[in-house]
Amino acid sequence: MKQQRKIISRSLRMLMKSSWKETAVSLIILTVRSFLPLVGVLLIRYYVDRITGVTAGGELPVISAVTGLIAAMAATLLVDDLLASAGSYFTRKQSVRVEGHISSLIHRHATGMGLRFFEDPAFHDGMSRAARDISWRPAAMVADIILLVRGVISFIVMGYVLRTFGIIPLAVLALLFLPLLWIRYRNSSRIYKARRSVTPLTRQAAYFSWLLTGEKPAREVKLFGLGDYFERLFRRSFDGSRAPELEAVRKNTLLESAASLVKVAAFAGILVYASGAFIRSVITAGELAMYLVAFRQALVYLRDAVSGYAGLAENRLFLYDLFSFLDMKGDMSGDGMPPESPDFSEIVAENVTFTYPGATEPALAGINLKISRGEKIAVVGPNGSGKTTLVKLLCRLYDPDDGRILLNGRDIATLNPAAYRRLFSVVFQNFMLYYLSAGENIRLSSDAESSDPERVREAAARAGIASLLESMPEGYDTMLGHHTEGGREMSWGEWQKIAIARALYRRAPVLILDEPSSSLDADSEYEIFSDLGRITDGRSCIFISHRLSNVREADRIIVLDRGRIAESGTHDELMAARGRYHEMYSRQKSMYR
Repeated sequence: MKQQRKIISRSLRMLMKSSWKETAVSLIILTVRSFLPLVGVLLIRYYVDRITGVTAGGELPVISAVTGLIAAMAATLLVDDLLASAGSYFTRKQSVRVEGHISSLIHRHATGMGLRFFEDPAFHDGMSRAARDISWRPAAMVADIILLVRGVISFIVMGYVLRTFGIIPLAVLALLFLPLLWIRYRNSSRIYKARRSVTPLTRQAAYFSWLLTGEKPAREVKLFGLGDYFERLFRRSFDGSRAPELEAVRKNTLLESAASLVKVAAFAGILVYASGAFIRSVITAGELAMYLVAFRQALVYLRDAVSGYAGLAENRLFLYDLFSFLDMKGDMSGDGMPPESPDFSEIVAENVTFTYPGATEPALAGINLKISRGEKIAVVGPNGSGKTTLVKLLCRLYDPDDGRILLNGRDIATLNPAAYRRLFSVVFQNFMLYYLSAGENIRLSSDAESSDPERVREAAARAGIASLLESMPEGYDTMLGHHTEGGREMSWGEWQKIAIARALYRRAPVLILDEPSSSLDADSEYEIFSDLGRITDGRSCIFISHRLSNVREADRIIVLDRGRIAESGTHDELMAARGRYHEMYSRQKSMYR
């Protein structure tokens, strides 16, 4: 119970933080509308008594005598409708703000988590549950709060009206309340458990849907005729993810149908009881009408109050997933600040070992490496030797399991991760395509919203893409990719040059190029690697390449094999040693003879 109150309290604080103005207006409207039913039933009583002739003189009144009551009832109805429309607008506005607020919380928290989490299925299940129903769950939470509060207030008001009718109507309402509350609460819990149990299947269905509709997989899906196969997999996952929920809804429907029969029987019983009281002249016709309307309205507000509470209980279960995700602690700590770029001198890896989650063998083991300012280091080795993993550790996308990495003699585990990463600029092997303007694509590495046209042009020129971008109709303002109308699609090699320009734009002391020429033509590749000093501009550079002809001019070549450093030295030193590098280089060279 304490946890339930904590979740609801936290939800209300989140509601006030995201939309306090809309919340205040909604509460005012809610309060006014809650007392309008009391006004309505009292007016009905007086109207019926007047129109049936129960006046001081005992004579039937002319229509003019009840005109005021008719106008008052019409005004009450009109005010209620107008307030309902206004309340609907503010509630919708409130839910939009809450949705945006929650989405931002999820986004900010996800971006602050280490890369290790994003390679863990359990993390994705948790994030999926946190973001599930984000388009309507906040709105439902707001609506349920309003429904609950208005239902309770109006129910109490109707109970106050019925107090003079005797104890029986109040006892019936009390006896109806508890079973209805239990049924709706149990139903909400059943739905939550059903949805939670199928989270992996729901994510699988979303993945197969993306394979059938996404741009990236479209070529192979069409070429290999995979549409029907993926559609069958989608239907299997989709049906499997919905079956438990449908079964839960079926059980809920049966229980709620039984509850409806009980409510109808109770209303019929009260109708008989009230009619008997009128026949015995215990109550007037106006009081009969008032009591029946009040009891009927009390049933409606009872339903609203129970529905609001049950909805909050259901939302509380789903919000528990949201707060569990937001409370998830990151795997990287440290609040120290790294030195500024001009003060960078060296990075040292000392006996670094790292194993990916779920793997049985380490991706890196016992790595000892020193990178000095301005040094150009090439990292080579077969697939799976740990080259990209080394880059991730140096950038502190992961922390090592054993050993440590030092920046200017200081353990990077003590430094703020985001501040430390600003010392690096990287072109990853699997770089991203951003469907933004060419200028934004390049500026993303530093400040996408800043405007430094000369700096953008310089980075594009050094990456060999400036002439192409400047020849476009809108130059660097041209949208890239065909996701936007009028966007300019680019070849994979051109996209890779954009990624290189993005890395060069960032004024970081360490530049890392992970297979930066994998999609470049021979001329572009030669342009980059024939004058690496022009590209790096005096920065320390770590570049990974399977094409060993590109690494000959490096100050030092590191050969990785099965996660360990097999050899280290210049090209000439390694060729003279006739070891692993000599073998790899000679094999590649023979392919071009």
